Amino acid sequence: MTTNSGEKNSSVAKRSITLSPEDNQRLSILCGPFDENIKYIEKRLLVEINRRGAMFNIRSDDEDRAQAAANILKYLYRDTEHQRDVNLESVQLYIQEASQDIATAQPVEDIHAIIKTPKLQVKARNQNQILYLQRVKQHDINFGIGPAGTGKTYLAVACAVEALQKEEVKRILLVRPAVEAGEKLGFLPGDLAQKVDPYLRPLYDALYDMLGFEQVARLIEKNVIE
Repeated sequence: MTTNSGEKNSSVAKRSITLSPEDNQRLSILCGPFDENIKYIEKRLLVEINRRGAMFNIRSDDEDRAQAAANILKYLYRDTEHQRDVNLESVQLYIQEASQDIATAQPVEDIHAIIKTPKLQVKARNQNQILYLQRVKQHDINFGIGPAGTGKTYLAVACAVEALQKEEVKRILLVRPAVEAGEKLGFLPGDLAQKVDPYLRPLYDALYDMLGFEQVARLIEKNVIE
């Protein structure tokens, strides 16, 4: 849960947020080593962030940038609940989303925003990801379009694992384009499985995160995952 207040005068926009529950370890993860995550947000969004405990004061010449920084801090702190590290890649993802009007978004609270798997809970980070999850659950075929790193593959695998656990499906079939522009599988070393495996690696990595290595291996042996 977070609380915030905002104000704007003729020159400076301000936002103050308090992250709760206050947890020094989570706050340390959020800020990163030597506050590198905070400094990165400041540099990319052109804001000034000052912290006292769990309270963050944000100043900027632009109200939208101040609000975007406040939202990003909320999202990152939410992420620290279930992960040990917040790296610059995660921060960069939220900053990219800030350019897509994250300034007006509120922290996501929706029944479709959380997918429970045996090893972890996968949470949608924004309204587009919630919409994506809704469509996956409502329709047999979906097309997810967007740049790399926006969660298309990971969320799709999470939906598949959840459906398998709920016995809504009996098998998971891993399918992925295996030939990139200018490439032919025949020129890659190994048998067909070895040629295709590198392209399936993101799917396997997601399955390992959600089910564990041993469980994935057992399901592959039983052709539940193919």
